[in-house]
Amino acid sequence: MKQQISLKNFFINYSIFVLIAAFVFTVLVYLVKASQKSWDQNLMTVVESTLAETEPDTWEIGKAIRIANPIGAGAACYNARNKKNGENFKAVIIRIQTFYGPHAGIFIIDKDGNAEFQGYAAIHGRCASQLSKSFNGRRVQYWKLRLEEIFKAGKEK
Repeated sequence: MKQQISLKNFFINYSIFVLIAAFVFTVLVYLVKASQKSWDQNLMTVVESTLAETEPDTWEIGKAIRIANPIGAGAACYNARNKKNGENFKAVIIRIQTFYGPHAGIFIIDKDGNAEFQGYAAIHGRCASQLSKSFNGRRVQYWKLRLEEIFKAGKEK
């Protein structure tokens, strides 16, 4: 004989499950929101140190800018100011696939939406020299053109 489950027990068990799932979801959302500020701060530090390596005492990095494009899920954008001439730019850090695996590439976007590749973040020594010779690689050119397209389209709106 099949044992019938009473509706009362079913709803009690179901509500316990839903409460546990909601609690876990709430904790996860809180952890993501709490770590977002430090994540942005660390990315800004990486951009700042990379630009300081390529052009010492030239760039000052400001607050984060939201990229209104699906590419924003894999990239971060910051206000940047050139200390020498006072012009405002945007600094973008984005993942670029290289021979050595994916690395964070830094681009500077001027007020007209033109992008210039500055280098790879956190790469030093032999890898840096190898990758610096491939600045005109297809992947870097792809992201350069893609970022120009995104920031020029954003300017027109």
